[in-house]
Amino acid sequence: MANLCAFISLAAFLAVGIPSLVMGQVVLPGECPKYATQARFNPAQFIVSRWYEISRYPSAFEDDTRCSVVDIKPSRQGALKMSFKGISTTDGGATVAAGNAYFDYGELSKFVVQIPVISWNTTLPIRFWIISTDYTNYAVAWSCNPLCTGFRQEQLWVLGKQTTLPATVWETVNSQFFAKGPFKASNLIPVDQKDCPSIL
Repeated sequence: MANLCAFISLAAFLAVGIPSLVMGQVVLPGECPKYATQARFNPAQFIVSRWYEISRYPSAFEDDTRCSVVDIKPSRQGALKMSFKGISTTDGGATVAAGNAYFDYGELSKFVVQIPVISWNTTLPIRFWIISTDYTNYAVAWSCNPLCTGFRQEQLWVLGKQTTLPATVWETVNSQFFAKGPFKASNLIPVDQKDCPSIL
């Protein structure tokens, strides 16, 4: 861990003034901010159908994927099943990162997803906070996890009920969350949703 922290510190130092992309992720100095999430969030409306990824921050577990989607479904065990699915741009095969999701300390707009990482023999907790949604067109989901002392790793997804967002919807999202903050559109990577196979 000490070596990882030293590497992150060096990479962040060298990247002053530009987006800090360390190991394919957005790494920033400081602790995780306390952003407000969707008021009066209704999880039943949010999880009823698939969400398509329109754009996202770089994500280690979604690296080199297109046609990416997020599926959230109830399970018989009482938890939710959340899956990040996509098509590999390397070999064209399906990629799936799936785990159990729980409400974070009873706050319905904040999910915590426990995703098993077999190669690391561990479980990766991912916060998935619904910053804003109208349930029928778009959602903005954000995640932040502390790394080392003084650094954090952020992820963000702009989601749509369709594979593209209507221009007027994107203008609203952009003006509210990116043009004047708190998030940076320059960190977003568009997700290719064209000619997607039906294997997901």
